[in-house]
Amino acid sequence: MENQKQSADIPKWAALLVEAVNKPGVIMEAYSAFHNYSIGNQILALVQCHLRGLQPGPINTFPKWQTLGRVVKRGERALTLCMPITRKQRDEESEEEHTFTSFAYKPRWFVLSQTDGRELEPTMIPEWDSEKAIAALSIERVQFDKTDGNCQGFARKRQLCRRGWHCPARLC
Repeated sequence: MENQKQSADIPKWAALLVEAVNKPGVIMEAYSAFHNYSIGNQILALVQCHLRGLQPGPINTFPKWQTLGRVVKRGERALTLCMPITRKQRDEESEEEHTFTSFAYKPRWFVLSQTDGRELEPTMIPEWDSEKAIAALSIERVQFDKTDGNCQGFARKRQLCRRGWHCPARLC
Protein backbone atom coordinates (compact mmCIF):
# COMPACT_ATOMS: atom_id res chain seq x y z
CA MET A 1 0.00 0.00 0.00
CA GLU A 2 2.79 2.41 0.98
CA ASN A 3 4.73 1.66 -2.25
CA GLN A 4 1.62 2.40 -4.34
CA LYS A 5 1.27 5.80 -2.61
CA GLN A 6 4.96 6.60 -3.17
CA SER A 7 4.80 5.68 -6.87
CA ALA A 8 1.64 7.81 -7.24
CA ASP A 9 3.51 10.79 -5.72
CA ILE A 10 6.45 10.53 -8.17
CA PRO A 11 4.67 12.31 -11.05
CA LYS A 12 3.64 15.07 -8.60
CA TRP A 13 7.27 15.44 -7.46
CA ALA A 14 8.51 15.54 -11.03
CA ALA A 15 5.95 18.18 -12.04
CA LEU A 16 6.67 20.31 -8.96
CA LEU A 17 10.42 20.09 -9.53
CA VAL A 18 10.02 21.21 -13.16
CA GLU A 19 7.78 24.06 -11.97
CA ALA A 20 10.27 25.04 -9.23
CA VAL A 21 13.09 25.34 -11.75
CA ASN A 22 11.10 27.03 -14.53
CA LYS A 23 8.53 29.27 -12.80
CA PRO A 24 9.92 32.72 -11.93
CA GLY A 25 10.12 33.41 -8.22
CA VAL A 26 9.85 29.84 -6.92
CA ILE A 27 13.57 29.40 -6.28
CA MET A 28 13.68 32.84 -4.63
CA GLU A 29 10.76 31.79 -2.42
CA ALA A 30 12.69 28.68 -1.40
CA TYR A 31 15.82 30.73 -0.72
CA SER A 32 13.88 33.25 1.34
CA ALA A 33 12.33 30.54 3.50
CA PHE A 34 15.20 28.07 3.75
CA HIS A 35 18.38 30.14 3.20
CA ASN A 36 20.58 28.08 5.57
CA TYR A 37 20.27 24.98 3.37
CA SER A 38 21.73 23.89 0.02
CA ILE A 39 19.76 24.81 -3.09
CA GLY A 40 18.80 21.14 -3.50
CA ASN A 41 17.41 20.95 0.04
CA GLN A 42 15.68 24.33 -0.39
CA ILE A 43 13.79 23.05 -3.42
CA LEU A 44 13.13 19.70 -1.73
CA ALA A 45 11.63 21.43 1.33
CA LEU A 46 9.57 23.81 -0.82
CA VAL A 47 8.15 20.97 -2.93
CA GLN A 48 7.17 19.03 0.20
CA CYS A 49 5.49 22.13 1.66
CA HIS A 50 3.48 22.62 -1.54
CA LEU A 51 2.51 18.93 -1.66
CA ARG A 52 1.24 19.05 1.93
CA GLY A 53 -0.30 22.52 1.78
CA LEU A 54 2.14 23.90 4.38
CA GLN A 55 3.24 27.53 4.54
CA PRO A 56 6.99 27.61 3.71
CA GLY A 57 9.03 29.11 6.50
CA PRO A 58 11.96 28.48 8.82
CA ILE A 59 12.68 24.80 9.41
CA ASN A 60 14.35 23.04 12.31
CA THR A 61 14.55 19.64 13.91
CA PHE A 62 12.23 18.64 16.76
CA PRO A 63 14.87 19.30 19.48
CA LYS A 64 15.84 22.67 17.96
CA TRP A 65 12.19 23.85 17.97
CA GLN A 66 12.04 22.88 21.66
CA THR A 67 15.08 25.03 22.45
CA LEU A 68 13.32 27.93 20.68
CA GLY A 69 10.26 27.51 22.93
CA ARG A 70 8.05 25.82 20.33
CA VAL A 71 6.57 22.32 20.11
CA VAL A 72 5.69 20.32 17.02
CA LYS A 73 1.92 19.86 16.70
CA ARG A 74 0.59 16.34 17.29
CA GLY A 75 0.33 14.29 14.09
CA GLU A 76 2.68 16.44 11.98
CA ARG A 77 5.02 14.53 9.66
CA ALA A 78 8.64 15.64 9.31
CA LEU A 79 10.06 17.00 6.06
CA THR A 80 12.75 14.89 4.43
CA LEU A 81 16.07 16.50 3.50
CA CYS A 82 19.32 15.12 2.15
CA MET A 83 22.02 14.82 4.84
CA PRO A 84 25.74 14.31 4.22
CA ILE A 85 27.17 11.49 6.34
CA THR A 86 30.94 11.40 6.68
CA ARG A 87 32.42 8.02 7.54
CA LYS A 88 35.81 6.44 7.99
CA GLN A 89 36.68 3.17 6.33
CA ARG A 90 39.78 1.08 6.87
CA ASP A 91 41.37 -0.45 3.79
CA GLU A 92 41.96 -4.12 4.68
CA GLU A 93 45.03 -4.50 2.46
CA SER A 94 46.97 -1.34 3.33
CA GLU A 95 45.50 -0.77 6.83
CA GLU A 96 44.97 2.91 5.91
CA GLU A 97 41.88 4.81 6.98
CA HIS A 98 39.95 6.71 4.32
CA THR A 99 37.20 9.25 4.88
CA PHE A 100 34.25 9.35 2.50
CA THR A 101 30.92 11.11 2.38
CA SER A 102 27.63 9.50 1.48
CA PHE A 103 24.18 11.04 1.43
CA ALA A 104 20.95 9.88 3.05
CA TYR A 105 17.43 11.24 2.99
CA LYS A 106 16.13 11.59 6.56
CA PRO A 107 12.73 12.90 7.77
CA ARG A 108 13.83 15.15 10.63
CA TRP A 109 12.72 18.73 9.89
CA PHE A 110 9.55 20.64 10.65
CA VAL A 111 8.36 23.97 9.22
CA LEU A 112 7.33 26.80 11.55
CA SER A 113 3.66 26.33 10.55
CA GLN A 114 3.85 22.77 11.97
CA THR A 115 4.68 24.13 15.45
CA ASP A 116 2.98 26.00 18.29
CA GLY A 117 4.51 28.15 20.98
CA ARG A 118 6.40 31.33 21.63
CA GLU A 119 6.53 33.90 18.83
CA LEU A 120 9.62 33.38 16.68
CA GLU A 121 11.91 36.35 16.07
CA PRO A 122 12.43 36.90 12.32
CA THR A 123 15.80 35.81 10.96
CA MET A 124 17.71 38.34 8.89
CA ILE A 125 18.62 36.98 5.48
CA PRO A 126 22.19 37.86 4.56
CA GLU A 127 22.38 40.34 1.73
CA TRP A 128 25.03 40.60 -0.94
CA ASP A 129 27.18 43.71 -0.74
CA SER A 130 29.52 44.02 -3.71
CA GLU A 131 31.59 46.77 -2.06
CA LYS A 132 32.31 44.59 0.97
CA ALA A 133 33.16 41.64 -1.30
CA ILE A 134 35.54 43.71 -3.42
CA ALA A 135 37.25 45.09 -0.31
CA ALA A 136 37.48 41.66 1.37
CA LEU A 137 39.04 40.13 -1.76
CA SER A 138 41.47 43.04 -2.26
CA ILE A 139 40.16 43.75 -5.75
CA GLU A 140 40.99 47.07 -7.36
CA ARG A 141 38.64 48.76 -9.81
CA VAL A 142 40.51 50.12 -12.83
CA GLN A 143 39.74 52.32 -15.81
CA PHE A 144 38.03 50.72 -18.82
CA ASP A 145 40.68 50.67 -21.53
CA LYS A 146 39.46 48.13 -24.08
CA THR A 147 38.91 49.22 -27.67
CA ASP A 148 36.59 46.29 -28.40
CA GLY A 149 33.09 47.78 -28.54
CA ASN A 150 31.50 44.42 -27.67
CA CYS A 151 33.46 44.04 -24.43
CA GLN A 152 31.39 44.97 -21.40
CA GLY A 153 34.12 44.51 -18.82
CA PHE A 154 37.26 42.63 -17.88
CA ALA A 155 39.36 41.27 -15.06
CA ARG A 156 43.16 41.13 -14.79
CA LYS A 157 44.63 39.39 -11.76
CA ARG A 158 43.18 41.47 -8.88
CA GLN A 159 41.86 44.27 -11.11
CA LEU A 160 38.30 44.56 -12.33
CA CYS A 161 36.36 46.89 -14.60
CA ARG A 162 32.91 46.87 -16.13
CA ARG A 163 31.67 49.41 -18.65
CA GLY A 164 29.07 51.68 -17.09
CA TRP A 165 30.08 50.74 -13.53
CA HIS A 166 29.90 53.66 -11.16
CA CYS A 167 33.39 53.52 -9.73
CA PRO A 168 34.17 55.63 -6.67
CA ALA A 169 37.02 57.25 -8.60
CA ARG A 170 34.75 57.72 -11.67
CA LEU A 171 37.25 55.79 -13.78
CA CYS A 172 34.76 53.69 -15.75
